[in-house]
Amino acid sequence: MQSFGPGKFPTLLYKPPAVFFSVFFWYTVRMSEILCDDLEDIAVKAGALILENGGETYRAEETVVRTARSLGAADASAFITPTVVILSYIDEYGHHHTNMRRIYRRGTNLKKVALVNDLSRRMEMHRRMLNPKRVKNILSRIENTEGYSTTVVILAAAVSSFFFTLLFGGTLVDGLCAFLIGLVLRIVLLNLDRLTHNSFIVSLISGSIISVTTDLIGLTGFKVDTSVVMIGTLMQVVPGLALVNSIRDIIAGDLMSGTARLVDAVMIAAGLSVGAASGVFAARFL
Repeated sequence: MQSFGPGKFPTLLYKPPAVFFSVFFWYTVRMSEILCDDLEDIAVKAGALILENGGETYRAEETVVRTARSLGAADASAFITPTVVILSYIDEYGHHHTNMRRIYRRGTNLKKVALVNDLSRRMEMHRRMLNPKRVKNILSRIENTEGYSTTVVILAAAVSSFFFTLLFGGTLVDGLCAFLIGLVLRIVLLNLDRLTHNSFIVSLISGSIISVTTDLIGLTGFKVDTSVVMIGTLMQVVPGLALVNSIRDIIAGDLMSGTARLVDAVMIAAGLSVGAASGVFAARFL
């Protein structure tokens, strides 16, 4: 076996400390980047799920900040509007990080909101014992959680139209007409959801369908109060949740988000009004 005396170390053996510390430093930095990416992805995705499924702005902000801190952020803050989620935080080494996600789709699924909210609170309890990969898998499962079946959604919309019509003073015949119109309307809306997420366009089409079908039923000779039937059917597409969330955001101090939600609700109501009016005029010329 060859031995090496003083001054005879090979180049590879002569510089092991430098090589070791270089590799160690690279590995540490790389792991830090991965952890930061995990933190940002998880926190921003949690906030996005809250917004996309009908949650309030303050709830989304609390979820983002709570999630970021539970994953190791020394200090975190969030700026959220109905169309964007922005996270800014400082890690344990004093470095600043920022991440943003654009929100394109907004719907209503309070089950997902409750699941994300519960997950963030459980993460806050466990803190550093969390496994980022496992948390990502849980968020993915929540995102892909199936809601009610299409049949249940269609029947629920039709039944709500039926009882709203009775509530506004309609007869049993009026309620049955609203049931059929609500059934057709929900089927159309479910198909429209695959084509566009523009709330104004959807509202415009919804108002037109309701007014045209109601007037056509009135032309058949049935004793139907078309105004009551139209109002009862419109109730299933009135932006009640958006209006309530806008008021809650304004009360909570989120003036920008609250105003944006309020404008969104007004635009939806305007689309329903314009669509219903245009449908009435169109039905008269049929």
